[in-house]
Amino acid sequence: MTEPDKQQRIIDAAYQVLAEKGYDEASTKEIARVAGVAQGLIGYYFSSKDLLFAEVFRRESERYCESLPFVRSHSDSPLDEEKIKSVLSVPKSRAEENPSWIKLRYELFALGLRNEAVSGSIKDTLASKRGHLAELIESIGKLPEEHSRALAPILLSVFDGLALQRLCDEGFDYDGAYDTLAAMIAAYVSSVQK
Repeated sequence: MTEPDKQQRIIDAAYQVLAEKGYDEASTKEIARVAGVAQGLIGYYFSSKDLLFAEVFRRESERYCESLPFVRSHSDSPLDEEKIKSVLSVPKSRAEENPSWIKLRYELFALGLRNEAVSGSIKDTLASKRGHLAELIESIGKLPEEHSRALAPILLSVFDGLALQRLCDEGFDYDGAYDTLAAMIAAYVSSVQK
């Protein structure tokens, strides 16, 4: 097994263990067992468990951004509420299809608030996601850059907040919230494009 393969196995195992057990119960011993590597190898690649988890967050966020090419296909036609709903299906489906990622995101947000060594990595990852989202908004919505950059962190916060509510409250009207969000975005885009 090559060095990058070992490191990726450790990161994949950390994701799995974190998602299943949460931060407090996730141990490097368990991560090593799941990865099929010696526990000492984790320390070789990552100076602390927290930095390993920050790397999990960075890579999973990167993977998510790379999964969005279909969204750009919507940039050829005028933006209306139905098209917005179609685009919003990507972040919406994340909480529906992968609730463990939402749990993990919040574990890592909390970790970043508690640990200065990790907070920089979380900050950089969030900045990267905001930048990626701003580019998509500019491309799809045909909005000026300043509007796209202002809207991106708001939407990122809304996506995270709605996902958390869906995870914590079985009775939460997740579909209704996303329909309302689509209507709000459509109204905003219309007002900016006038």
